[in-house]
Amino acid sequence: MKSHTLHLPKILACEADRIRSFGPEYVPYADQIRDLATRLDTGRFHLAVLGQFKRGKSTLINALLGEALLPSSVIPLTAVPTLISHGERRCVRVRFQGDREDEVVARDSIPELHQKLLGYVSEEFNPHNEQGVLQVEVTHPAALLAQGVVLIDTPGIGSIHQHNTEMTLNFLAQCDAALFLVSADPPITNVEVEFLHTIRDAVAKVFFVLNKVDYLTDEETETALSFFKRALRERAGIEGQVSVFPVSAKQGLAAATSGDADLWDSSGMAAVSEHLIGFLAAEKNAVLEDAVRKKALDLLGDVGLRIELSRRALEMPIDTLEDRLHTFEAKIQEAELQRRHAADILEGDRKRVVARLEEMVQALRERSIAHLREVAKTALADPAGPDEEAAQEAVSAAIQPYYEHELGETTAVIEQGVASLLHSHQQRADDLIGSIRVAAADLFDIPYRAPESGGTLSMRQEPFWVSRKGWESTFSPITKELLDRALPRAMREKRIRKRLDAQIAHLAVRNAENLRWATLQNIDTTFRQFARELDEDLAETIDATHGAITAAYRKRKEHLDETTADLARLQQASAAVTAARSELDQE
Repeated sequence: MKSHTLHLPKILACEADRIRSFGPEYVPYADQIRDLATRLDTGRFHLAVLGQFKRGKSTLINALLGEALLPSSVIPLTAVPTLISHGERRCVRVRFQGDREDEVVARDSIPELHQKLLGYVSEEFNPHNEQGVLQVEVTHPAALLAQGVVLIDTPGIGSIHQHNTEMTLNFLAQCDAALFLVSADPPITNVEVEFLHTIRDAVAKVFFVLNKVDYLTDEETETALSFFKRALRERAGIEGQVSVFPVSAKQGLAAATSGDADLWDSSGMAAVSEHLIGFLAAEKNAVLEDAVRKKALDLLGDVGLRIELSRRALEMPIDTLEDRLHTFEAKIQEAELQRRHAADILEGDRKRVVARLEEMVQALRERSIAHLREVAKTALADPAGPDEEAAQEAVSAAIQPYYEHELGETTAVIEQGVASLLHSHQQRADDLIGSIRVAAADLFDIPYRAPESGGTLSMRQEPFWVSRKGWESTFSPITKELLDRALPRAMREKRIRKRLDAQIAHLAVRNAENLRWATLQNIDTTFRQFARELDEDLAETIDATHGAITAAYRKRKEHLDETTADLARLQQASAAVTAARSELDQE
């Protein structure tokens, strides 16, 4: 597919300036078209980077950034996710669970930022995420990021921390693609094969990198590539043509920091970087381009309709104009009644979605209490005797993977329901707004072209991880009573279980509420945004039609001598809009 991303924003910006010159009533259209140009320039491509511990994931990301910013070590890293996007200066923002304020560090010193990251994303300095970090956000001026790529360094797969895998799956559902990193020692493990089976339906596109080929001869590299591709097809079920990039991330980082172009090419990192920018990002931009182009054509159509309505209203006999204006105003009143009725239905649907969420959360509370009590029961069944502290640790370890999985399941069900409802509302809204345009065009004998974009061009919603509060897994301090020690095992276990049950119920309620809160925010935001956009579209349509007609009517009643000049100006504007639509149609 041929891409026009580089010059389409310029075309839109030029047309925005031209439309602005038509008069103050056209400024809103000009602003919307310029916003479309900005949207193309700032489109983002979210890439999740996956890999088992010690595969060289952090080194690969550092090579793409051009400097050793992310920690890499013999200790497990990335206990929390790290999002890396473009910024004019290097900055680290640490977001915490609950209400704790973010910590922001902006430094030009790579060692200082490196050390700051290490303190939050490694198991050595933040064991079991005891500091309550939700995620880390990094901005960096790397050229790749400037192209709109956002790198997401996900929690490691197949690690001893099961919740990392669940969290990674939730992230993948909202990413555009994933980079799966393996290395030649060995090329692929059973854990990686199992994980690939799991993610095949969770992410739209996965491509593969075979790292550490600098330890292999050319012949050994070819053998490892063949083995890996065969394993992907036969063991992981990856169908079709499989592309694998052999790289040495270590050499790539050295090349990036020293400015050695030949080493950058021979390391294989040049091929990975070019593929990211030239194919993956371009593919997404092509989809965005098409949506932007169609929306721009619709806006130009609205401008053209407004111009033609103004022109016909100036040319038409005044008596005929008044009759048709009255007829059209009756149509607008009817449309506004329909809009109020649609708003009531929309609010009813929102309440039904929220009620469904409440039912799911209540069931989750009951289900999670039973699950966590079973975990505690198993831990207490130690032959050496019931150990309350060990049971607490077992329950704490079970909480994160359990609720990460439940969050993914709940989000999928709610999003599917909301999407279905809003699709029906959007169709009715398009019909309502279209009926106003058609009525105006018919009354004033203007050819009508239906919109192409099928509703509003909504910005991509913020991913769920931006609003997620995190999970609570901390028990209250154990207060062992002297009496417990003297009791028989059965009675002692009963007292311990009673204390554990109370704390498990408390944690289940708090964590279910965290899930409910995050999902409820997304529901309310989605419905509120939809209603606002619908109201704006209806108001703009009425202004473009009724506003144009009434403005021309007032001018004819008050300034008859200016009609000829106005008609000439409108004729020129109409020709300019027709030419602009023709140019966009050819894109």
